[in-house]
Amino acid sequence: MFIAAKAVTATLLVAAFGGFASPETEAAYEKKAAMEETRVACMQEKGFTYLAQPVIKRKWQPGERERLTGDHEALRAYRAKYGFGVWSKLVYPRDPVVNPVSGENVNNKNLMAMPADQLKKWRAADDACFAEAAKEHLGLTITSQDDYLERLNAALAKSSAALDKDERIAALGGRFATCLGVGRAKPSALAELGRTMFVQQATEVAKKLRKGPLPKVPKGRTLTMMPQLKPEQAKPYLDKEIKAALKDLDCGKAFYAAYSPRAWAAREQVYQRFAVDFAL
Repeated sequence: MFIAAKAVTATLLVAAFGGFASPETEAAYEKKAAMEETRVACMQEKGFTYLAQPVIKRKWQPGERERLTGDHEALRAYRAKYGFGVWSKLVYPRDPVVNPVSGENVNNKNLMAMPADQLKKWRAADDACFAEAAKEHLGLTITSQDDYLERLNAALAKSSAALDKDERIAALGGRFATCLGVGRAKPSALAELGRTMFVQQATEVAKKLRKGPLPKVPKGRTLTMMPQLKPEQAKPYLDKEIKAALKDLDCGKAFYAAYSPRAWAAREQVYQRFAVDFAL
């Protein structure tokens, strides 16, 4: 069974969750939809079936935008319940704030039915078609979807690095670090310091509890894991995380107010450029 390119538009169901999207974000949604049309047609030409992924507009939780842009009260309300958002994933498994529901890849059913050799060919063809779509609609010259992700992460890192050079933000970061009792660090690292510490803690707990070999990760990437704990088992870890998160916020009130709005604006531009629909 093959899907004709002209039938693709009907499959591109845009999930609108309300809220105003900027013209740049709407353009990113359109580029994502166009990329999916191109992938369907390209895969058909190569003799494979590809179902277009629906464009997903981010479902913003109450106070989420404010928190991401440094609003102190929104940050405090979040951290008083969720800490940095690490152990709370286990304590509140059905809470969409820390465990957002993501739809299944519409191609999974077909892929699971394929024999290994056919699946390998399908993935190679899909990488080539994704690269074609990225070139046509995003102006990106890439070799694969992994290459796309690496470039996306590099662009996000570059957007943060630009803020590290800001003298005012660096000065606020210095006072933030002193209050926390840590050595001087780049503002981009300070902004993620608390979360990073508890992700590392969760990973260490998961390693100790895991039976069997650890998962392999691509070269240059860091292994992160969450242990399989019941909510009541994870709660003591969350209690300590909340305490640390609130101290971090008290120390970094002025820092977050200056850093977060600009950091989010920079990330948003990257997401728009790469048509990362669900993040916008």
